Amino acid sequence: TIYESGDDDDEGEESWVEKEQVVLSDYKTKDEMHALMVEKGFQLKSPEEVEAIQQQYKDEAEAERTKAEERREEMRIRREEMQRQREEKMMEDA
Repeated sequence: TIYESGDDDDEGEESWVEKEQVVLSDYKTKDEMHALMVEKGFQLKSPEEVEAIQQQYKDEAEAERTKAEERREEMRIRREEMQRQREEKMMEDA
């Protein structure tokens, strides 16, 4: 399925409208598939562009992992602090 960028929706998000359906299994060779892609306006990216895109995804994933680790550490510290406060309260009440 080939989609085309449409108007923004009510929430300001870009919408995508189905433009055309293509049955990829109809194309038997790499050359046929390549011709289809050229016909539809796709452009082959250079190895450097592909590598840059892959690196961007890796960097984003690493940043997300780091953020998640930081959140887990913050939660661990909060749990320990709450436990310490409960223990102190129990000692005061005893």
